[in-house]
Amino acid sequence: MEKSRGMLVGCGAAFLSAMLFSVKGIFAKKAYEAGASPETLLALRFGFTLPVFAGIALRSRAGVSWSELSRRDWVRIAVLSVLGYILSSALDFHGLRYLSVGLERMILYVHPTMVVLLSAWIYKRRLRPAAGLALLLSYGGLALGFSSEIKVTDAHSLWLGGGLVFAAALLYALFLVGVAGVAPRVGMHRLTALGMVASAVVFGGHALFLEGAGLFRHAPAVYGWALAMGLFGTVLPVYLFGVGYRILGASKFSVVSMAGPVAVLPLGALFLGEQAGPLQWAGLALTLAGGMVLTRK
Repeated sequence: MEKSRGMLVGCGAAFLSAMLFSVKGIFAKKAYEAGASPETLLALRFGFTLPVFAGIALRSRAGVSWSELSRRDWVRIAVLSVLGYILSSALDFHGLRYLSVGLERMILYVHPTMVVLLSAWIYKRRLRPAAGLALLLSYGGLALGFSSEIKVTDAHSLWLGGGLVFAAALLYALFLVGVAGVAPRVGMHRLTALGMVASAVVFGGHALFLEGAGLFRHAPAVYGWALAMGLFGTVLPVYLFGVGYRILGASKFSVVSMAGPVAVLPLGALFLGEQAGPLQWAGLALTLAGGMVLTRK
């Protein structure tokens, strides 16, 4: 009975974590409608979460002590933070201005196949047949998503937004490949928290440089949506990720979390009026199937 209850809690945490990470695009779109720019939104999102992640970084006991971190460790932390949090987030938020949240999430979810390809290239690993099937499914789904989007988006916006989000996914894949060699020494929680703190400093400084005091004079709705994104699109899903991952383990967690992005399409229709047709549903299904093939193998 206890085991069943624990599995239920783990599955619920995994699903909610993935869903909340996925719907951050809806928060972003609503903030854009209220007058925010990507620079403003990124600064506010990471600024609101700064106290939480600074506390996590300072309290983390995983990995070596602070005094044992070498100059090389700090360089690697900085590079990974730039790749996985700063540049990837900036490209994603700019690309989101041109795409539906459904297609943005679909593009981002091809990153597992990118990790496989990058690992095969960097570590000279041979691709297995399952990887080939996953690539076929994922990029076939992406093609269906683009063909669905072209009916409601002009070609320039589609390719510009798609290119920006695809670049964000590629940088995140590079981050995941690089994490394997850094996390055991630094600690994954501390590495994540440091990346978030670095993002708050960089995006906050950039927004202040561009806007000055204007950063604090936006419509109340901008701050409301940014705060919602910080709490429900960042802090809460990170916490739920930890709960679900600890109970389920990597493989089961990955399978359950793939159900999260499915919620984006009906929620996008409900809050943004972005109606998903059969091609977009089919594209999302194929993209997630590609990720599931990689997970199970």
